[in-house]
Amino acid sequence: MTATMSGFEHLSGNEWQNLCVRVLHEHHRGNFIEVPDQDGGDAGLEGFSLDDECVYQCYAPENEPLSPDARYRKQRTKMTDDVGKFITNRDKVRKIVPPDYRAKRWILLVPLITTKRLLEHASKQTERLRAEALPYAAQDIIVIPHTLRSYERAKNAVIARQIDRLRLPHVANPNYEEIADPLIQKMSSKLLRTAGFSDSAKRSAFMDRLLSNSVVGREQRDWIQDHYSELGEELEDHLSDLEARLEVHYPLDQPNADQLLASILRDTEDVVTSVLNVRKSQARVVAEGQVAQWLMDCPLDFP
Repeated sequence: MTATMSGFEHLSGNEWQNLCVRVLHEHHRGNFIEVPDQDGGDAGLEGFSLDDECVYQCYAPENEPLSPDARYRKQRTKMTDDVGKFITNRDKVRKIVPPDYRAKRWILLVPLITTKRLLEHASKQTERLRAEALPYAAQDIIVIPHTLRSYERAKNAVIARQIDRLRLPHVANPNYEEIADPLIQKMSSKLLRTAGFSDSAKRSAFMDRLLSNSVVGREQRDWIQDHYSELGEELEDHLSDLEARLEVHYPLDQPNADQLLASILRDTEDVVTSVLNVRKSQARVVAEGQVAQWLMDCPLDFP
């Protein structure tokens, strides 16, 4: 298992459970049954699937980031305790699942696995569970720890709808001093050709905004790529397609410099929103950051 942080460690236990349940509903496409836990506990299962007979528990340790050993000990304890609940609450579980239900996998969903010792402990819990010969568990039931990497498609589908709730990283005091002066001058000379930014004060203010958003937008896109790779790749593909049309298609449609700039800004923001479904303010930052790069790197120019 990878030791790279998953991006979900900041979530509380309830937030993690809420995310996992949404992902499982998406993954099982109507075949996931959520078990409410506000009337006496969940009996060792957060929910169960009808299509492949898996039962699930969700757990996010508090006080992350933890050392690998501390994380393992918390996860091990949770797995042991909840497998125990699944065993001892026989009457409750039998009333929850269908009469002929035989669970094939008992899965603990955690944000991050950093040691193979958790797999070794799951093997011991598998032996423990099989020895009980539970009427609602298959004879060859397996206890497994999973992260959301096992549900990548469903995770990305949920995040595409909820990514603003997962907090795109805030970049405090973005610094664009490392951007080379010739690139900034190139942007300025292009914007000078527009009527809207021919005035030096307006142009300077707009450039400050674009340059700041180029730093923030790049960091946010890198973060999305690191944590939600499929969404990140889809966004980059859409932006690459938009870039390919800058030199030919857009100048033909919008020969006026001001209209061309407005069209590019609008379409880039629409692309970001269509892929990420973030708030409009977040989409604008990412979009203006990309347009800033195009102005400096030459794909975007004005007649």
